[in-house]
Amino acid sequence: MTGGAFRSVLATTILVTAAMTTLSSCQLGEAPTPMHFGFRMEGEDIVVAHPTCPSESVSAAKIVVSVDGEGDGDGFETLWNADGPRSEAVRRGVFVVGSARSFGTEKKPLTKRLPKGFYVGVTVLDQEGHEKFEDDDWIDVPAARAAKPADDQYRTHGGKIMTRDQINAQRRCSQKKG
Repeated sequence: MTGGAFRSVLATTILVTAAMTTLSSCQLGEAPTPMHFGFRMEGEDIVVAHPTCPSESVSAAKIVVSVDGEGDGDGFETLWNADGPRSEAVRRGVFVVGSARSFGTEKKPLTKRLPKGFYVGVTVLDQEGHEKFEDDDWIDVPAARAAKPADDQYRTHGGKIMTRDQINAQRRCSQKKG
């Protein structure tokens, strides 16, 4: 190896080492903890509790299932889709899925029996009424039937039992600034 080639390899090695040292000393912020909806059975109804900030409101909800490349062209099929909350409780994030009792307009009424598991999608508005985000979580119907949470408690997809306040506390607006 000639002197010029050696210096080139040495310079490259120094740059790579410096880059690796710099990158390894960086600490990325913690990934956000996923928020979980709560769900519970009330008779034959599945009631969902979506984490919602005081400045937000739920405007719509839907039930979606995976259909392996069929359905709406994206591998999912919407089984139920509704909007127009009927009450303040629904706007605050607590509603019955698959029923017209919680929302005034069923864009797509539920026409078949609910599967054992499905996604519930929720559209959230900011205080000015602009769509802020869409959120979804998995609902496990057998787990909902098996869980026996106390009043104002819900089961999450991960199996945790949480109160309505604990579900809402997952939202960034609920976290104390320090």
